[in-house]
Amino acid sequence: MSLYNQDPMQWEFIISKLKSSVTVVDATSPELPLMYVNEHFTWLTGYTYEESIGRNCRFLQGADTDPETVERIREALVQKQSIKVEILNHTKSGQKFWNELNIDPIFNEAGDCLYFVGIQYDITERKFAEQQLKLAASTAEKTSRGQLEFIGKLNHELRTPLNGIMGMIELARMGDITEEQHEYLELARQSGEALLNIVNNSLDMAKLGRGKMGMEHIEFQPLKLIQQIVKTHEPAAMNKRIRLFCHADLSIPDVLWGDPLRLRQVLDNLLSNAVKFTEQGEVQLQVDVKQHSQEETMLTFSVRDTGIGIPSNQMDQLFDAFTQSDISHARRFGGSGLGLTICKELLELMNGNIRVESVEGKGTEFHVTVPFLSRRSMTNAG
Repeated sequence: MSLYNQDPMQWEFIISKLKSSVTVVDATSPELPLMYVNEHFTWLTGYTYEESIGRNCRFLQGADTDPETVERIREALVQKQSIKVEILNHTKSGQKFWNELNIDPIFNEAGDCLYFVGIQYDITERKFAEQQLKLAASTAEKTSRGQLEFIGKLNHELRTPLNGIMGMIELARMGDITEEQHEYLELARQSGEALLNIVNNSLDMAKLGRGKMGMEHIEFQPLKLIQQIVKTHEPAAMNKRIRLFCHADLSIPDVLWGDPLRLRQVLDNLLSNAVKFTEQGEVQLQVDVKQHSQEETMLTFSVRDTGIGIPSNQMDQLFDAFTQSDISHARRFGGSGLGLTICKELLELMNGNIRVESVEGKGTEFHVTVPFLSRRSMTNAG
């Protein structure tokens, strides 16, 4: 039997029993009043159906609700656009809860917006966990390395179940599923990868804080490594329809000695950020030989983009832990704010350095300088 042939009353019954909060707003009224809320909404907020109907959703907000988020919602409603935000709301008893709010406009055949349908998820526990993790990292940085060790152990414990979740998502995607289910699983996979990235970055921060991060000195081919790194980021650039290319100095030695894994970690982070924060234009990686001798080869890596840029008042704290330039962009693009901190720490361990130039609204360029031992020097040393 087709789901589309079901009785409308049956659909209302199904929606009323969902474990997600569902609301319907009358878009034809200037006051945008609620005209429907399901049972989970009343359970989540403490307001009854009768207490909610006819009221604007503003009654869930409080003095500590972020006004910038409220303005983003208001603007989306005016423009009749979909929006997804995280907002701090309050129950009838005054208890605070974090709400992931998804709003979509519903149009008739004439193109008139009749309703706004909202689906809300209670993400209070997740937000609390995020705040606790940031607080723990901040406290550890200011007090002792012992607390950073705690974060490292905690993240080791998180990694195991998270990898299990990612594996189950991949298995589910391989089954016979609908396009809609595939979309949901893809969103779950992306969220899992983002969380795994935070876990991995936190582990690196813990190792750096305890002085446990070691550097290797092994033989590697720099041009081959650079080619592999750029190829890794091509799919993301293609999806955003921006150009990603690389220029490498042909005088770069075929073989050098150093830590290719940590160099890749630095360049991966810079290229990932460049693609993420660039909506149109290009991202370029330029590799040059700054100095070369029988003992040492100094390479410079420049990652330039035509993205959103960095406000001048944020430049000084760009490499601080849990800091992202321009909080409104941070909310939009996401991220833990740990990547650049780790890059700076790794480069210091490699006797290298990093600096940045940026013009807000026009783009950013990171300059990395790293010394490597020349092959001849290592041969003579052996």
